Amino acid sequence: MEKPRLERLEALRGFAALYVVFFHVLPQKFYLFDINIGFLFRFGTEAVIVFFVLSGFVIKYTYEKSKDKSFRNYFLRRFIRLYVPLIFIFLIGYLLKCYHEGYMVSPQLKTLFGNLFMLQDVITEKPNVLSGTYMGNGVLWSLSYEWWFYMFFFFLATKIKEDKLNTWVGWLTIAAALSYLFYPFIVNRLLMYFAIWWTGVRFATDYLSGVKITIRRILPQGYLLLTIICILALNLWIHYGDSKSYDYPLVAYPIVELRHFVFAAMVLFGAVIWQNLKWFGFNLLLGPFKYLAPCSYVIYISHDYLVVNATYLKFLNNPILEYGIYIVLMILFSYLLEVIVYDRIRKQLIG
Repeated sequence: MEKPRLERLEALRGFAALYVVFFHVLPQKFYLFDINIGFLFRFGTEAVIVFFVLSGFVIKYTYEKSKDKSFRNYFLRRFIRLYVPLIFIFLIGYLLKCYHEGYMVSPQLKTLFGNLFMLQDVITEKPNVLSGTYMGNGVLWSLSYEWWFYMFFFFLATKIKEDKLNTWVGWLTIAAALSYLFYPFIVNRLLMYFAIWWTGVRFATDYLSGVKITIRRILPQGYLLLTIICILALNLWIHYGDSKSYDYPLVAYPIVELRHFVFAAMVLFGAVIWQNLKWFGFNLLLGPFKYLAPCSYVIYISHDYLVVNATYLKFLNNPILEYGIYIVLMILFSYLLEVIVYDRIRKQLIG
């Protein structure tokens, strides 16, 4: 792996993970020098879209670099990467729930199995969801998308000719978006969102081929995202009344899907424009976050328990100090679990 050139991806991954933490912690109105900076941290749902694009890039990159392209090897590596830290988080979530309630609470087996089989989503914000997220950890919704994206990718990469892949993805995701107008549920939602994840795959394909990525080069992917944006805009117009049934309509059906795809298009074109500007200011703004990248996954899936809903430092009576300590301890825990514990387990299982 060309480490220096991919450090920007690492920096983005670390930044996005910490941004989601602040999204869930900071109030909408948070003043610094009489300026409300809380607004800058209201886009946590968009940060997840950055994760999807980065994931598409990394999976394509590692798959092409891998000597063993068998399903067994691919599945095992993806399973271990996603599930080993996640099992620890499930356990911690349950134990903390017991601690807060003061007794052994129900383990919510139905929801637990729904999450283990990657069928979860935010049940309070989307229709026809099969399973909620375990112990109320809302960010786990994106893991089900990630897992099935991995499976979609392998199937397409091994069953469809390389020169036909983009066409297949285009028609599949557009068909899914059209069906979303009539009945939104897990299958067409996952297939539709695969178009966002595929943005990263297309970036990785050009990167591996040594092709210069230009606006003209990415236009086909841009047209795909724009087509789905138009479909989702129609969906919003048809089903706008449904948004009133949710507590937070801006992050719920049918608005949130449109938000996600509009931002995905911004990421697509913004990345190319920033590249043409030779990544001016990137290292200054985002460069230091590369140090969080090795533990960004656990930061993302643990912060609800370890920061957002943590209460053991309430006695300090100082929210800034309290949450500052929570965040530091969360980062230390994430490093321990993802860099040390997970790595040792991975080496034992697959070498």
